[in-house]
This record gives sequence, structure tokens and C-alpha cells, in this order.
Amino acid sequence: MRVRRARTAIVTGATSGIGAAIAAALAGAGFRVFLIGRDETRLARAARRLPRRGLAGTARADLARVSEVRQLLDTLAECCPRVDVLVHAAGEYGWTQPGELASPAFETLFAVNVRAPYLLTQGLLPSLARARGQVILINSSIVRSPGVGVAAFKATQHALQGLTDSLRQDLNRRRIRVTSLYPGRTATPRMRRIYAHEGRRYQPAGLLSPRAVARVVLAVIELSDAAEITDVHLRSLRAY
Repeated sequence: MRVRRARTAIVTGATSGIGAAIAAALAGAGFRVFLIGRDETRLARAARRLPRRGLAGTARADLARVSEVRQLLDTLAECCPRVDVLVHAAGEYGWTQPGELASPAFETLFAVNVRAPYLLTQGLLPSLARARGQVILINSSIVRSPGVGVAAFKATQHALQGLTDSLRQDLNRRRIRVTSLYPGRTATPRMRRIYAHEGRRYQPAGLLSPRAVARVVLAVIELSDAAEITDVHLRSLRAY
């Protein structure tokens, strides 16, 4: 009797919010999940939440730093020779004001939201190709909204959208599927900060839940490998 190989998933931004929910859902579905986060304490806490058999490993990395991304790729090459699913859930968020010269802030937004997914996907291409894997990039519904005070952040999400669409053409030739997921406002620590910034009462019951987003990710992954979902837009049925 042939024993099925345990599937491996890598999740960035796995210590909270959508990333943590996706990691938990993947572990519950039988994946061995490798968690990536930038805070050692939160990363250890996230690892303890997963069943032991569902944890492939952890790595602390600041994705804004190219040197740490390269070191991370070396670690992943050793422990994850086959990658069935790569989920880019890490993201940076920030506000900008008219007339503000915020070059360092913009550089950080671009580094985490665009450059890091690009470098990690390219660096893990051999492992993804061996498994005929799948790449899922968590974007934002901001691409469909004008936004207020978030010009730099919005620019990075449009850049990520363009990057994903182009990568898809290259990766499909290696039988790797690529999906962009665009959640609306979701009940996460980031959203709590956004509501505070807007001076609005935070009411998570009216938002998408991270678990709902994670369930969509699982549905996309389990689709027959003869088909590919390119883009998924989600939003809560309740008014924000």
C-alpha cells in the first residue's frame, strides 16, 4: 500500500490575523506547516498552537531586509525540499499625508509587500516545481477603493497585483498555480489600529473573520490541479 506524502506549506506573517488562521487551517487539513514571523516570542506562541505533527518548523525573519530573506531561503531549502503551498500573508501597513516626505516608510512598505513575496517565490521555485505546488498571495480590497491617506500602501498593493499576474504566466509553465486573494476589512490587529486611526468604534462582528478567509484558502488549494483560480475578492455581508 502506497503511503501518501505529507504535504508541506509555508506561511509568512503566520503569528497573527489572517496568516495565523491560514496556518491553523492548513495544519488541520493535514499539512505540515512552516511558520515565518518577525517576532520570536509571537512565533513560538503560534507554533505551540499547532499540533506537533502539523508543524514543519519556524523561522524568524524581517522581510524588509534582503539579507534576512536570503538567510530564510537557505533555511527553507534545507528543511523544505518540496513545497506544496506557499502563502504570502505578511504585510506592512502605513498612512501617508499630502506633502509628507516619507521615503523610509514607503521603502519599508514596498520591501515587505512587494519585494519579499517576489524574492521568496523566486527562491523557492525549485521546491514548488517539484511538488507542482501553489502560491497564494494575500492582497487587499484597497485595489478597488480610492483609499484615504494610504497612497503608498495602495501603490504597493497594485504593484503586488501586477507582480502576481506576471508571475502566474511564468509559473504556470512549471505547473505551479498562482492565486491572488483580496479580503475586505477583516477582524485582525491591523484592522483594530485602522479603526482607531479613523476615530471609529471597532466592531469585529461586522467584519470578515480570519477563519473565513482561511476557509477560502483551503477551498482554492483543494481545487483540482487541472484548474486554477486566479483572483478571489471577499467582503463581509454586513456594512462596515
